[in-house]
Amino acid sequence: MIPSTNLGKQATLLVAFLLLLLTSATSFAQTPPALGTASTYGAFSGNGAIDNTGLTIVNGDIGTYVGSFTGFPPGIYTGTKNVANAAALTAKNDLTLAYNSLNDATHAVIFDTAISATMGNGQVLTPRTYGRSDITTLAGTLTFDAKGNTAAVFIIKIRAAFNVSAKTKIQLTNGAQAANIYWAVDGAVSILDSSTFKGTILSNGSIHLYTATMLEGRALAVVGAITLASSIVTMPVAVTNSLVIITPAKGDTIKGGTQNYQITWSGTGIQAHKTFEFSLDSGLTWTLIDTINSATFTHNWNVPDTASKKALVRITDANNLRGVSGLFVITSSKSAGTLVVVRPALGEIITGGTMNYQITWTGAGINAKKTLALSLDSGLTWTPIGTLNADVMSYSWNVPDTASTKALVRVTDSSGTTGTSGLFTIKSSKGTTTTIVVVKPALGEVINGGTQNYQITFTATNATPLKRFEYSLDGGANWTLIGSMSSNALAYTWPNVPNVATTQALVRITDSLGATGTSGLFTINKTPGSGSIDAVTLSGLDSKNNIDNNKSLGISWSYTGDIGTTVEVEYSFDGITWNHIATLPVTDQPSTTWMTPVTGSYPTAYIRVTSSKGMTKTSAPFSIGLTNAVSLNAATSGYSVSNYPNPATDRMMINFVIPVQSEVSITITDALGRAVGTIDAKHFNAGNSSISLNTAKLAAGMYTYTLQAGTTRIVGRMSIIR
Repeated sequence: MIPSTNLGKQATLLVAFLLLLLTSATSFAQTPPALGTASTYGAFSGNGAIDNTGLTIVNGDIGTYVGSFTGFPPGIYTGTKNVANAAALTAKNDLTLAYNSLNDATHAVIFDTAISATMGNGQVLTPRTYGRSDITTLAGTLTFDAKGNTAAVFIIKIRAAFNVSAKTKIQLTNGAQAANIYWAVDGAVSILDSSTFKGTILSNGSIHLYTATMLEGRALAVVGAITLASSIVTMPVAVTNSLVIITPAKGDTIKGGTQNYQITWSGTGIQAHKTFEFSLDSGLTWTLIDTINSATFTHNWNVPDTASKKALVRITDANNLRGVSGLFVITSSKSAGTLVVVRPALGEIITGGTMNYQITWTGAGINAKKTLALSLDSGLTWTPIGTLNADVMSYSWNVPDTASTKALVRVTDSSGTTGTSGLFTIKSSKGTTTTIVVVKPALGEVINGGTQNYQITFTATNATPLKRFEYSLDGGANWTLIGSMSSNALAYTWPNVPNVATTQALVRITDSLGATGTSGLFTINKTPGSGSIDAVTLSGLDSKNNIDNNKSLGISWSYTGDIGTTVEVEYSFDGITWNHIATLPVTDQPSTTWMTPVTGSYPTAYIRVTSSKGMTKTSAPFSIGLTNAVSLNAATSGYSVSNYPNPATDRMMINFVIPVQSEVSITITDALGRAVGTIDAKHFNAGNSSISLNTAKLAAGMYTYTLQAGTTRIVGRMSIIR
């Protein structure tokens, strides 16, 4: 509490003043308090009654650890009621810690900017920490301005009672969010009739929301009653800024030289000042289009008269918020370039380990910037060789000491003009057999469940860099994905060994050509007190295990034992690269939601949940944005696709119908979302056509193929058996 004597107040202010002098060179960091389990409550008191009159609605949990609970009904709450139970005690302790983190033990008010006794009346607050030691009132309109940063935090510390006048209104602008506003009040809080208030209130005193008050935030009292009267409390939801380019869309074809092409985009929190760029080489290099200072969502572009199959457009605003289009095609009125790889020649045999082998090519209209790549599996997967930026027709290559009878070299310039060699052989000094031998876990080894960062080690001869790691708990009857890597390393980190008891555990490693190595049986001992994430469940998928773009995917998970205090939720489109969705506290009802990408199709996606103690679990694969996929022999707007035979062994025919002449290409992805084969774009007339697909090198399993006809994308499924 605030000292009652003037001398005490002066001492308090003196301490605060001295602290401000010591930190005058920099502003205090706006670090939001860690609410823990208290974050799920719309209204909660650690020691005080919860009372309501009228039709109050609390969106979230509600409760008290010490105190009566009355007025529900007629009041309504959408979450869980916790009164004098273990959950309420945990919330009380978490709330106390959060409140104390905002108020130091000396009772000094540490802040960036002092506020007056009367706030509001058109006042605008920018992100920082504000403070006052006396009774404070708020009236009229108060605006929080985040300056375009949706992560900006506002903290207001008041060391006395806080009174909000009737019909007061708090407004948010330029990305400010109620989820990032915190009111730390060392006294009672009264918000009078018909006010609109935003932010989380953490008080060391009672909280009273009078008739028709709307709170977008939380009412949390360490000590003191919470009184509600026909009020509405809505939990704050953090929103992330976004910039999504609509046109050009992935797969679009634009005529070079087009004037005033409309680049369009959508999103939130986008600044008026924006820079526009384009790339002709998948983002390796960028060229400025224009810079504008306007809050519009469209801009004219005079498309260059050039040719590229790997064009991109990029928009970046003043806060470095960035959106990048999908790959699209620019066709030029100029003649297209040609590129023919001369060496390696069809059927040539090269000794592995050869230094400075000369890759050579011929052609016309080839750009100076070129990339070179190697495939050891007839083009299913590619590994970079190098790049050059010169008008030359050769490149020195140090041939890897590996073995392949299906090797290819590919040369691609910055406009997408590509030449691929004929199949040739690399003869390795290590022989031709592909072997993968798992060293650890060893046969009979005993591993404690819950072990973090266990090192799987192995040896590999002639294996491809791309490898998949799996484990089985039942002697190989069922397998669970651990992860993937794309390198020639001989070790892989298993993030968290499942905390189960089994004597039938196995680890399996598989490369992109299907070569496999499996460990001997080993034992996992369940560790008491150590937990595990047992399952990840997704909701919102249709019968084809697909969800549309810009839809909410429900994510929930189950766990046992102690997994830590927080979990990290991520998504991936390849099982290798993972992207953040949310960091959440561990609760009894673990769940969250994720908005799928606004545009684009993703044949394979995963959700992964990892706890702060390293326990992790990955969902089964699903797809995004394939709602326009055409089932076998079914037509949509004149487009259809089918494949025969299905299942197939060595060859399959892709039969399709297109209503207009188009450039048609096919991409094949495996169950992990990895591209395992492509058929480059070729011109087809309207009507029925077929493409023969060589499937001899595909491992047994289910695959997705995407047929791109102009701007229309058609998706089918196929099965390979051996």
